[in-house]
Amino acid sequence: MLRLNMRITQPIIGMHTRLGKLEAHSTPAKLHTENRQARSHAHWTQPSVEIDQYPSRHAYGFTNHTDFAKQYGQQGYRDLQQTTSRWTQEAWDNIDNGGRPGQNPVEDRYDQKLSQEISRQRILVASHIPAPVIHFTPVKAEGQVDPGDVTEHIDTEAFAVTHFTPGKVETYLKQKPDVRRWVTEGKYDIYA
Repeated sequence: MLRLNMRITQPIIGMHTRLGKLEAHSTPAKLHTENRQARSHAHWTQPSVEIDQYPSRHAYGFTNHTDFAKQYGQQGYRDLQQTTSRWTQEAWDNIDNGGRPGQNPVEDRYDQKLSQEISRQRILVASHIPAPVIHFTPVKAEGQVDPGDVTEHIDTEAFAVTHFTPGKVETYLKQKPDVRRWVTEGKYDIYA
């Protein structure tokens, strides 16, 4: 008796795979610092003493030009007018009475002035002599303190540098499908 033997080979698909790869490189942040040191620009002033002795000196009769001009400026003008008028009167008196016998107007006038000076009432005035004005300026601190400044700048990049290598899958036919048939007599072949 003839027997039909069959051998069926299934197809085998082979695969080569390569995984996808993502590389990301970030740029490190860079720190820049601008530093201005704190400084004290403060300093101490020197003390000073100012003494104004003019009020006491003025009480003794020592005056400056301004006060002298205020006090005696108008008085000099009045004295000039009175002296001019007196000399004019004395000149007319010399003209009128200088030639008369027994009259000597110049000597009479000087005798009269001398007797007026002698008989004049003298008045002494006692007044308070003011103390000098003393002004003291104490030591003080001046100037501004600079607190300094520390400014930091950070340089960064918003996005990382990336590189993506896509994955890959390769398929191939590792074994072809096959159907083999043969005939044997009286038995089955297990493998042919």
